[in-house]
Amino acid sequence: MRKAGVLILGILALVGKTWGAGPTFADAPPTRGFHRPTAYPLTRGETQVQLFAFSSPTNPLAFFEVEYGVSDSFQIGFRPIAAFFGDLRGWGKVHVGTTGAVSLAIPFGVEVWVPSWAWALHGGWVLSWRVLPFLTLHPGIDLAFSPGMSLQAYGSADLDLGWYLKLIVELDGEPPYVHVGLLAWVWGVVLFRVDTPLPTLSLRVSLTGRF
Repeated sequence: MRKAGVLILGILALVGKTWGAGPTFADAPPTRGFHRPTAYPLTRGETQVQLFAFSSPTNPLAFFEVEYGVSDSFQIGFRPIAAFFGDLRGWGKVHVGTTGAVSLAIPFGVEVWVPSWAWALHGGWVLSWRVLPFLTLHPGIDLAFSPGMSLQAYGSADLDLGWYLKLIVELDGEPPYVHVGLLAWVWGVVLFRVDTPLPTLSLRVSLTGRF
């Protein structure tokens, strides 16, 4: 019995060590919440790859995304598989700077749908403000041209539940408007996201490698 107890404690310690290996959110803040960006950029040479994404209804063309830190203040991203089928999407973010607990960035993007020859351009800004040691707010604005013009406000709040786990509430200018879920570091290289829109429940899960 005693040996079994020691074995269980050893397994739990190993799992905890593995789960917590690598960077924390203090070392590498999330560059986005669930669907919208934060003001925090990737560093120079850092790559972020979405390896898996499930949602209902699902979009099989959108699951694979690649983002790359061109410099410490500039990153780009695209969907290579979707582009092969005529859904061309590219986006990026310029980190303007950080003053104390406040960071500012300018997200931008372009979308072109070849089958219908439709297009859209995006620009705006997003602010990440560490209000409390365990609470960060991310208000932002997205200005879109397609070919008309639209303006949408969005924002999120993330609450630290530990060094490797965050509770996120995201408000968007598009329906379903509110998403609630968790963001976690796994093994130091994988970001695990799980969220659902409110008031309806539709689970979305994604795994993103960051290295």
